[in-house]
Amino acid sequence: MRIWEITRKPKLVVRELDLPLTIVRARARRSGELVIPVLKDYVEDRVLGFLTPFELIMPTSHHTRIRVRDSLREHPILVHDMTIGEVYRRLREHRVIGAPVVDSFEDMRLHGVVSYIDLLNYLIKAGYKPLAESVGEVMTVKDLDKYIVTRDERVNRVWSRIVYHGQYGVVVVRSREEPIPQGIVTFRNFIDKGRWLFHRESEQHITSPAKIWRIMTRGVLVATSDMPIESVAEAMSRLELVMVPVVDRNGHVVGVLTIDDIVRAYIEGAKPGRVPVKVRVPLPVPVSAEERFSYVSRERTLAQVLVERVKPVVRAGITAEEIALDELPAITINDTVEHARREMLRRRTDYLLVVDEEENIVGVVSKWNMLYALGLKGPLWRRRTKDRYFIDYIMTRNVPRVSPDTPVEDVALRMVNSESEVVFVVDRSGEVIGFITKDQIVEAARKLLVDLLAENIVLPGKTASVHPFHSLYHTVNKMKALYLDALTVYDGSRVLGVISTNRLPFVAFEDAVTGVKSRRLIWVRKLVRGAARRGRYVKITPLLAIDVMVPYRRYVPPDTPLPRIIDMMREARLNGIPVLSEDRQIVSIASKNDILRELARRAKKLVEIEKKRIEEEKKRVEKTKT
Repeated sequence: MRIWEITRKPKLVVRELDLPLTIVRARARRSGELVIPVLKDYVEDRVLGFLTPFELIMPTSHHTRIRVRDSLREHPILVHDMTIGEVYRRLREHRVIGAPVVDSFEDMRLHGVVSYIDLLNYLIKAGYKPLAESVGEVMTVKDLDKYIVTRDERVNRVWSRIVYHGQYGVVVVRSREEPIPQGIVTFRNFIDKGRWLFHRESEQHITSPAKIWRIMTRGVLVATSDMPIESVAEAMSRLELVMVPVVDRNGHVVGVLTIDDIVRAYIEGAKPGRVPVKVRVPLPVPVSAEERFSYVSRERTLAQVLVERVKPVVRAGITAEEIALDELPAITINDTVEHARREMLRRRTDYLLVVDEEENIVGVVSKWNMLYALGLKGPLWRRRTKDRYFIDYIMTRNVPRVSPDTPVEDVALRMVNSESEVVFVVDRSGEVIGFITKDQIVEAARKLLVDLLAENIVLPGKTASVHPFHSLYHTVNKMKALYLDALTVYDGSRVLGVISTNRLPFVAFEDAVTGVKSRRLIWVRKLVRGAARRGRYVKITPLLAIDVMVPYRRYVPPDTPLPRIIDMMREARLNGIPVLSEDRQIVSIASKNDILRELARRAKKLVEIEKKRIEEEKKRVEKTKT
């Protein structure tokens, strides 16, 4: 394979040798280019040299006199007919992240540029398999202390390691005694920010450079030594990462994995003397034919139950105003998603009203809104947690409105049809006077559906369960398609737990179009009282159902009365309870959405009964007239 297959057109070139390096750095900040060719003039595309991020961060003052000619890098220059192996060895020998590619050494005409990230992208897309299987076989462990700093160390020390020693960056740890990663600093932080400048070459010298915490990226992707190379490579390629810390089971840094280490794994394999590390991190299991689901109409969803109830249906006589709440916690449309998350946790609620600048209610945000929207849009949590317009994107705007005398069955039908977890109660003038959440409907059902059993409300078959190693992508889409707010995690022989929307962490997984499944766990709260925190940093490996499962081994048989199930939901703070047969085989799961579906079915049946009664009354009147 020749390098011309990978070479791309550079996003930025420089043709003026006297251009201040600070100006080039500003242009590189906007373009994101890692290899900047320096050309002879505006006529010829003859390559004189190139700049990389290591040269761009050399100026430490806005008033620097360092020009392009002063920091121009002349080696290595690549030729378009070189092999990938030759290119990798040249880049590693000169300790650069990339280089320009020319047609020949005679005319030095620019053909394009190539970097380690370009190499990795091509190797993955071309379907090449790494020669090394696990991270431990290629990670960097030599002089590890040089890659570790604490947040209070001076920024000039990291700057010198990058500029003079060619490091891609450092890992910021909690302390030297407890090296748990808290963040990362790479050359990108120096390019993107100016708060680190310590005026090394200017007359206004600053004797106390800034601390690391001022420029560090908080939160960091990590790997473990037994992770498969392919999983980490795919994440580094897509996110354009140049370095990832490697941690042990205690979360302590035991190595770093650089972009050239990853490329080495594909081209040369394990580093000399490394003992092969067995890959132990589970990957998503394929979804079998019987576990696959298809999107069905809402009418069909309402009709699907394990055992149809044959008793006559009558109205319960409970109206909207009897179960409505007088108030709900609120946030403004200009608040961030992070603020909404804190409010939910602080007020112990799954629902928040959204109001505009004039304090008019414009929508509702629930935990399901956050989870599903973030899931569809991919890794937005990392990029847009402070985006003031993201609440506007994820909230439910068309919230159903009902009058105070609306029967609770009709309220449930409106909630199911709109897929909203909140309904507004309005007076005759249209003013909101109350709020009904899904939880209020479920509490009302405890009194209404006393004659129903679990088998009368649950979906048939094993559609309401997932394997512990199914991807979270498959799990959330299954819940969306089947209108479920809980799933049973079942490994084929025993129930391991429940996935419940009210206990799910806020995660961002890959776009539904690509179907790529990867862990990007930004934060995870305690799922069990008294348990340790489940995460303080981002993971790279595939995010599975078991990662967000609430351990729960209790279950109910199909003939369990519905009030008992609702009591168990409240006690466990879950949206569903597993339903198992006498021989402990999975049957389904009884969820809150199943209860809503049952009330919605009642509303539709009552409408049909009323229509039939009116038709019979008309026939009776017509018969009397004749």
